[in-house]
Amino acid sequence: MRERLLSAALDLFAANGFAETTIDQIAERADVARQTVLNHFPHKTDFARAWGQGRRDRLAAIGEGVAGEESARALVQRFFAGLAEMNQRERNLTRAMLESLTPTEIFLYIRAVPAAAIQRGQQQGEFSSAADPGVAAEILTSVYFGTVSRWLIDGPPPFDLGRALAERLELVLVGLQTR
Repeated sequence: MRERLLSAALDLFAANGFAETTIDQIAERADVARQTVLNHFPHKTDFARAWGQGRRDRLAAIGEGVAGEESARALVQRFFAGLAEMNQRERNLTRAMLESLTPTEIFLYIRAVPAAAIQRGQQQGEFSSAADPGVAAEILTSVYFGTVSRWLIDGPPPFDLGRALAERLELVLVGLQTR
């Protein structure tokens, strides 16, 4: 039931926007009573949190699929490529959901790259040990959100998100390299 409600809500958010979608509309789309929606998602923002958790789960799967010999650089590039693909597939939903969250919530719920990926690069000698992994992950997340925010401007996508993220990622990774 929870997945059914989340799917109905996300469809409506993508089509109408987060603020414009009501609990009653979600209930109607899912063909359930309003109280059923509220039993599973007491607040509309709980849908945004569930959406963010789904994204975190997909990113975690990227990290779990890392091969022992894979470079940390390649892993970080896979995180950014995965995020680009998710956003390109769900552009309207991404816009609606990011508009529904405060900047604090965005940083709490969504990380572009986990600090563990930076630590992996440090352990493998790819990234400088002087860099704080948490700060590096935060910078990469800022780069990600800044780029996605520009890409979400109304109208057709103003640039290729995958390429833009890869270019910006490369700038940061050069700064992380050991010297």
